[in-house]
Amino acid sequence: MRAVGAPSRRTVLTALALAAGSAALTGAPASSALAAPPASGAAGKRRDRPVLLVVGDSTSSAYQHSERPRAGWGQALPLLLGPQAGVLDLAWSGASSKSYADAGLLDRALSLLQPGDHLLISFGHNDEKVEDPARGTLPGSTFEEYLRRYVDGAAARGAQPVLVTPVERRRFDSFGAARDTHGAYPQAVRELAASTGTPLVDLTDSSKQLWQRLGPEGTTSHFLHLAPGEHPQYPQGSADNTHFQALGALAVARLVARELRSKRIVPPGWFPQLDAVTDPLALMHWPSERPVDTPVVLEVGPGRAFRTVQAAVDAAEPGGARRTVIRIQPGEYREVLRVPSGKPRISLVGMGERPEDVVLVYDNASGTVKPDGSGPFGTSGSASARVDGADFVARNLTFGNDFDEAAHPELKNRQAVALHLTGDRAVLSGVRLLGNQDTLLVNSPASGVVARSWFDRCYVEGDVDFVFGRGTAVFEDCEIRSLDRGSATNNGYVTAGSQDLGIAHGYLFDRCRFTSGATAGTVHLGRPWHPGGDPRAVAQVLVRDSWLGAHVSASPWTDMSGFSWREARFAEHHNRGPGAQVTPDRPQLPAGEEDRFTARTYLGGDDGWAPQLAGTAADSTALLALQG
Repeated sequence: MRAVGAPSRRTVLTALALAAGSAALTGAPASSALAAPPASGAAGKRRDRPVLLVVGDSTSSAYQHSERPRAGWGQALPLLLGPQAGVLDLAWSGASSKSYADAGLLDRALSLLQPGDHLLISFGHNDEKVEDPARGTLPGSTFEEYLRRYVDGAAARGAQPVLVTPVERRRFDSFGAARDTHGAYPQAVRELAASTGTPLVDLTDSSKQLWQRLGPEGTTSHFLHLAPGEHPQYPQGSADNTHFQALGALAVARLVARELRSKRIVPPGWFPQLDAVTDPLALMHWPSERPVDTPVVLEVGPGRAFRTVQAAVDAAEPGGARRTVIRIQPGEYREVLRVPSGKPRISLVGMGERPEDVVLVYDNASGTVKPDGSGPFGTSGSASARVDGADFVARNLTFGNDFDEAAHPELKNRQAVALHLTGDRAVLSGVRLLGNQDTLLVNSPASGVVARSWFDRCYVEGDVDFVFGRGTAVFEDCEIRSLDRGSATNNGYVTAGSQDLGIAHGYLFDRCRFTSGATAGTVHLGRPWHPGGDPRAVAQVLVRDSWLGAHVSASPWTDMSGFSWREARFAEHHNRGPGAQVTPDRPQLPAGEEDRFTARTYLGGDDGWAPQLAGTAADSTALLALQG
């Protein structure tokens, strides 16, 4: 399979425009925006609530995490909406009404509409670029002709089209008066709305009034004006007078919502508290990819393009300009898997009904000699799967290491890792991790370097130090199962963290279940691992709001290699179950510290990563249900 480099946006738009023109000249069939919608909807399921679907340009689009805090008003709109409806932001940065339709995105958007939905149509910024044949349209002719395709297409599907005039840029004259920047385009939208009876949100007018009230200085906090170093995504800073940061996106979303409500374009109660949100930077969701981006999909399994998962990873585009979704058919894949740092944005998706249906497994141990005879693999090298690429995703599958300790009494070093993570921003959802000693190595590229992982509804199994390493990890709604080693006194340790003192957050177990069939009181929650005796490697582990089985020791933290557990950063908070107690040997979070130790604080880092917001009411892309 040939790897294809990701083209630039301008190349894509030009190619699509040329392709559309070629189709018209040759008589090739073109898809119609007025075609009947699929009987069962694009995703095969009918939604149970209406949606505000946003189509437009960069001022309304949803931006990916690498562009945070840049945001469009469609991305902020979910923060204002009640539970009666949802938002789906399919706006495309750089698009005009023409290029969006010519690229097939209008057909895609219309296919997602159901009766009762609203299609918010906001173009103009790039239609003005008449020197660009792929994007330019003219008010009084082609601009309205393209907009009619959106209006008519929505109506044909039983949805309500809403025309939105383009938001004003940040432009002031020498006297501090906000200027008009869109020429005849806003009036063309107004006249089209009047002639077709389409509801109108006059965002050009309301945004100009807002910018006038805020003035030249006050608007800098709304537009993408950033000092160098203020945000890690913009190390050189920014002085952008067209695009918004979170506060501006929310302010413009409020203008849209107020007009939708005051003109009764949407039912009463859809926007119950327009002024309640005060911290959009913390509450808004930035997806890992833009919702309009189409991932590369590779198929693994019998009769598919690839027989092994590694072969599919090797075929993924280097550099990760686009996400590669590797869909794995049910079965056991006995192979050593490596995802290198040069292959970010890889998703492994099990296509079975359960995580047990797709198993990635091997059986190397730390003491296993390498095939070339150069020596043993060592603990980290024993991993059945190692992921160094950033923005990795795994869903609905199993990682395992089935090294048989009893069958190899000759090996002294029997640590056997199922999964070794070093890449930043890994998401594992509905994943099983199986092993004995050292099942899951949550690591980072180097000591003192942060690498974050989020484990959502996962199952982790082992006996000794089966969650270990120097990385940062959040386990939410997971089952952490300690295997029974048959001892009446010591059946192992759950964690062995080794976070550098300069890293505030290690492991967080939130709303988890700690289970085991082992004898009561014989398993410890953790011990401090100091690799090579490093005094700066000081474990940080918090178990909060979780259920602890009877196997958990009354003194759940213990020493390791001469280092006292009392010098580590261990704590509990509001745990329950037969293994939960509050004693002098069980440090608790100090009162009032709860908000400093949450998924948000562990995962946020310097760049505000918040994977836990995906799929929530704050996510303007959740309704797409994209794989990976």
